[in-house]
Amino acid sequence: MEKYAEVLLTGQPPGPDGQAPGSAAAAGWLPPAFGTLAEDIAAAVMSEVEEYAQPADEEAARAVRRVARDAVAGFAARLTGPAASPVAQPPGAASAAGMFRDLGRLLAMEGRSLGALHAALRVGARVTWHRLLEQARQGSGNPETFTRVGETVFWYLDELTASCSAGYAEARAELAGDTNELRRRLLDMLTSSPAPPAPAIAGLARAAGWPLPRRVAAVALTPLAGRACGPLPPGVLADLTRRDPCLLIADPDGPGRRQQLATLLGGWLTTAEPDGGRAPSHAQLAAVGPLVSLTGAGGSLRWAGRALALAGRGLIRVESSAGGAAGIAWCEDHLPTLVLLADEDLAAALSRQALTPLRGLRPDQADRLARTLLAWLESADDANAAARLLHVHPQTIRYRLRQVSELFGDALGEPDTRFRLLLALRARLLLGA
Repeated sequence: MEKYAEVLLTGQPPGPDGQAPGSAAAAGWLPPAFGTLAEDIAAAVMSEVEEYAQPADEEAARAVRRVARDAVAGFAARLTGPAASPVAQPPGAASAAGMFRDLGRLLAMEGRSLGALHAALRVGARVTWHRLLEQARQGSGNPETFTRVGETVFWYLDELTASCSAGYAEARAELAGDTNELRRRLLDMLTSSPAPPAPAIAGLARAAGWPLPRRVAAVALTPLAGRACGPLPPGVLADLTRRDPCLLIADPDGPGRRQQLATLLGGWLTTAEPDGGRAPSHAQLAAVGPLVSLTGAGGSLRWAGRALALAGRGLIRVESSAGGAAGIAWCEDHLPTLVLLADEDLAAALSRQALTPLRGLRPDQADRLARTLLAWLESADDANAAARLLHVHPQTIRYRLRQVSELFGDALGEPDTRFRLLLALRARLLLGA
């Protein structure tokens, strides 16, 4: 308990009013009774969390009260900062986040769990919320202030929880001497949803030796049979132990970067050991997600995974590399298809509804007219251009279009109907309906 108290007591010393520096600026925003909030939180933590319920240990009690004051000061700084958001972090809030990261590290070093610390944070959030409700019932403050404070309570809880978890993970990985584990944890953190707070990302990235990039792209991979792939550049995070292996590429944009990435992925994937030593057929597939900011990595991975699944079914084109042994699908080349097939059941329903007039025809006849109508719409009503797309005579296109007009009537001239038909025909073609 002495080491634990020591870490808690390294926070900023209290000011003349008994609170940590920085909290005074929040006075204009906080309800009047928040002045005793830190003491109430400390009392509740020592009463409800068994690890801190040590009434005979005055040093430990002082430590709990000090960390409560610093946490409330950071909360006040969050409220009065330039923006109350989980990304913007005023100095006071940064100090509190750093303190909780250090506490997480200490718990890991001592072989203890994060359970009690997380419980204390939840108690603090609950006490703060109840205090806010009391002020609202008394008519103190204004609704806008209460809304801002209420939202910030939960943002701040998530921020401090993530900070102590990041410190805990850093120390655990350092103790094990496993940088790869740190990088895998960082990859898990970056691709989680919702995105974790920026301080937690920055702390774990520092420990993993991974400079924070401006933009990233996730890469979804088919399972690698042997997982004995070649080395990757330092800027790439990888986890091949997942059921769905993936990479995260730092700063993949810029002139020539796509070709460099294609060369890297193609050469790297073909070094994977094929199952049973057999020569693989299109050995591995990779799908590169959209370029996003660091906090959007989870979305990039989600779309990369979707593109990989569609590529595996032959619904989107892949670029062959390394002599055809590896195939790469680029989400940026297939965004319309990804949007259209984001929900395949819905796309199929749209296709059935919009193309109802074709149902009474023989399958081969319906297919000819559907392809003709799609080519005509995509060619801006130019029968000659549609004929070139389908490799038939323009007169054949005009004959088929007369049949289409008889089936769909004047609706073919309505913009909304034409848009629906274009979507429905594309979905039909992709889904093979």
